Amino acid sequence: MRARKLLPLLMAAVLGVSALSGCGNSIDAGKTGATLDGQEISLGFMNFMARYQQAIYDGNFASMFGQDQDIWGQNFFEEDVDSETSVKKSVADSIEEYYLLEKHMSDYKVEITDEELSAMDVAAEKFMEDNTKSAINQLGATKDYVKEMLRLTTIQSKMRNAIHAEVDTEVSDEEAAQKKISYVQAAINSTTDEEGNKVDYTDEEKAENKQKIETFQKSAKDDFEGAAETAGYTASTATFGDNDESYTLDDSVIEAAKKLKEGEISEVITTDDNYYVVRMDSLFDEEATENKKNSIVTDRKNDHYTEVCDKYKEGVKYEINEEEWAKVKFDELFSIKATEEAEDDAQTEGTSDDAQAEDGGDDTQAEGSGDDAQAEDAGDDAAAEDSDKEE
Repeated sequence: MRARKLLPLLMAAVLGVSALSGCGNSIDAGKTGATLDGQEISLGFMNFMARYQQAIYDGNFASMFGQDQDIWGQNFFEEDVDSETSVKKSVADSIEEYYLLEKHMSDYKVEITDEELSAMDVAAEKFMEDNTKSAINQLGATKDYVKEMLRLTTIQSKMRNAIHAEVDTEVSDEEAAQKKISYVQAAINSTTDEEGNKVDYTDEEKAENKQKIETFQKSAKDDFEGAAETAGYTASTATFGDNDESYTLDDSVIEAAKKLKEGEISEVITTDDNYYVVRMDSLFDEEATENKKNSIVTDRKNDHYTEVCDKYKEGVKYEINEEEWAKVKFDELFSIKATEEAEDDAQTEGTSDDAQAEDGGDDTQAEGSGDDAQAEDAGDDAAAEDSDKEE
């Protein structure tokens, strides 16, 4: 799992932050945190962006692991890289992208209106009022920082929508066609006991299991689901396309399924670890095909957005002040509180025309640096729901 890139959050009405511990924020906000072709970006703003992202993750991590573990010293997002380093890199990459997109607003005739700026000012003020003084101190938040974040994420949202509009959204049935199968899976070599421990089958048990799956295969021709229940198996379903690049099931299972006609059942398929019996339910599943079309369009949009951003980065000099950036630490935890009133506001205020800046991608949480995210995800967020996988 990789760190997600910082994206717009439904802010003032939704995110209530409180500090769990606090020695305050010791960085020098007046220092330069980075430069983009000579444009100075303050360390104070970068610190706020990083600590704000930390607050979101602290809420997620606390629900999963409790508040006593050294979560930021572990490598949840990248192998051999601690979580603090991963998220800080994601934030720094996001900041570069935001300011580059701002520089190219004229490419897509994107503008920020006075009304939007006024709404951001109100939202920023509310954010400062809604969070505790200790949390504001820990976040290194100021009204100007909050407003700048809202301004940049609104620009990003508008730019991304404009870039996405250039993408061809037509997908043929042939390209997206999906088949649907039902299948039963049975382990060959081992099982798991009630305590989650692996238990190897004896040779006798292996022989019994093989006979059991073979008996099921013969009886499944009339009633696949009923025969599975009788045998103590679980019948599952899956969809796949001939043009898919990867499959959720073993390749040998898919290859066997491709040879089936609609309604036919396979022989017992043996992989390294499991037996499978497959029934072809549909050679063209309309719902799965439509979902695949949507996925293909989303991938096209993501790829095009990444291409445009990568082009903007060409020849641009973005330098992090590593000495000062290293002083930004996630050694003090936050807790997240969302009120019922906030949740109601979140349903009505999350559009790109107001201060919250609706995002067309993995909203409100954070997303992998330059890739999508998607999330791979810490899944839950303290502010709103994710939509599609973008970037």
